[in-house]
Amino acid sequence: MIIQNIDVEGYWKIKIIYNAYLGYYNTGFTQSDYKKKMSIVGISLSTSCEQFMNTTIHELRHVVDDICKYYDVDLDSEDAAYLTGYLIQKMYKFYKKHINC
Repeated sequence: MIIQNIDVEGYWKIKIIYNAYLGYYNTGFTQSDYKKKMSIVGISLSTSCEQFMNTTIHELRHVVDDICKYYDVDLDSEDAAYLTGYLIQKMYKFYKKHINC
C-alpha cells in the first residue's frame, strides 16, 4: 500500500491509497466529505498498467465531480478541465516515482 496526499491549493484535500487490498483486482472507490472538503480514494492492485491507469482516472473523475459540485463549478467548464489536469499532474509525478508501471 502506497499513500499520496494532495492539497488542492487549500480548497480540497485528497488522500489516495494505491495498491490497496480491496478484495478484487482492478477496482477502486472514492469517498468525499463535503464538511471537511476532502476525498479518500482507494486504488486496488491491478492486472496491468493500463488497468491501473483506467481505475485511477475513473476514481479521479469522481473526485473532480465532488469538488465541482461543492464549489458549484460547471463540469463542462475550463475550470473543471484545469482541475482534472492539475490532479493528473500531481498523481503522475507521484506514481512515476513510487509505482512500478
